[in-house]
Amino acid sequence: MMRQALLAIAFTLAAVAAGVIDRVAVVVGNQVITESEVLLEVRLTEFFNGQALDLGADQRKAAAERLVDQQLIRNEMQIGGYPMPVESEGDAVLRKFRQDNYPGIPAFRAALENHGLTEDEVKRHLLWQAAAMHFTDLRFHMTMAAPATAHADQSQSADRSVDTTVEDQMEVWLKEVRSNTRIQFKKGAFQ
Repeated sequence: MMRQALLAIAFTLAAVAAGVIDRVAVVVGNQVITESEVLLEVRLTEFFNGQALDLGADQRKAAAERLVDQQLIRNEMQIGGYPMPVESEGDAVLRKFRQDNYPGIPAFRAALENHGLTEDEVKRHLLWQAAAMHFTDLRFHMTMAAPATAHADQSQSADRSVDTTVEDQMEVWLKEVRSNTRIQFKKGAFQ
């Protein structure tokens, strides 16, 4: 009994010495989303939306919901063998984003600092967005045939209706996958 208590203390001290232990925020099937991943998602979302940083409970819960959807998409991509963008594309994507949204590198770096982000975190998020969009195109656009039209206005309208239908299909698919997956939100992470 004394030996078990000493081992427990030793493990606790080792964990404290190694750093802060991240708390589980959500369990999706057999995968864990940690509290630090939820906070990162909040910071990234607010950074990309140009919003002031707010790590409140509502923002954390919304970020956790997005991370659940992302995990379900990742699972499907892995099962279906959908391609991921290559890591080398990251620098070009990050450079384009920076040029399109900031007058210069100092402004970009200031925004990163205000949101507690690194360039690598932004780059990984941009690559993930590209992968998710590619998945959506392959998974849902391929199942739909765009109607042939004679006029450009009708063609643009048809493209918009196909996009809306793709979004609807994605929403229906996510709802179905969510209903078939054990998802558990840990209350302590959102208080």
